Amino acid sequence: MALNYGLTLVTAPTEEPVTVLEAKKQVELPLSQTNHDEHLLRLITAARRYTEQQTNRQICTAVWDLYMDRFPCAYEPIHVPLPPLQSVVITYVDTAGTTQTWSSSDYVVSTSREPAIIRPAYGDVYPTPRSQPDAVKVRLTAGYGAATACPEELKAAMLLLLAHWFEHRMEVITGTIQTNIDTAAAAILEHYRVGDEFTKYGGRELEAY
Repeated sequence: MALNYGLTLVTAPTEEPVTVLEAKKQVELPLSQTNHDEHLLRLITAARRYTEQQTNRQICTAVWDLYMDRFPCAYEPIHVPLPPLQSVVITYVDTAGTTQTWSSSDYVVSTSREPAIIRPAYGDVYPTPRSQPDAVKVRLTAGYGAATACPEELKAAMLLLLAHWFEHRMEVITGTIQTNIDTAAAAILEHYRVGDEFTKYGGRELEAY
């Protein structure tokens, strides 16, 4: 039986992994030229979001709430999206209707795989929540951390993307240049792509940011 769930952004990243100066160098603009800065900032954000969508990762630190109607059955794991995972806090509505925090000593978080998983600790079981929508909430903090912690390969892919978008502002461009850039960026993103184990939970509901 699938676990219906929703994933909602709580706190968006406060910085981007690529700076405007790095973007200017990539598109070969003089560093003193500022009339394209606003556009470059938009492209940086777009490239970061595209990278996250293509890899199923969180780049810079953000906080998300994962809502589920119930816990998994028996010893089945909770798959945690958007690696790398930094921390989780799990709450649930008990059968009396009171929100409880599941003690971190009662479950194990494994980040040795991507995506991370959560299981009850040895000898423990999942709590029994009330039968209602969104009875279980996993608040997860995810991302590589500060902008400087972003892998250089992912930054390179983002710079390739934003430079291509900066140079070609039409929706569709054909030719060798597009093919080369798409192939280079796609190869990097494919290397970092993680499987979306959340497909086991049913329909995916992501709130855009």
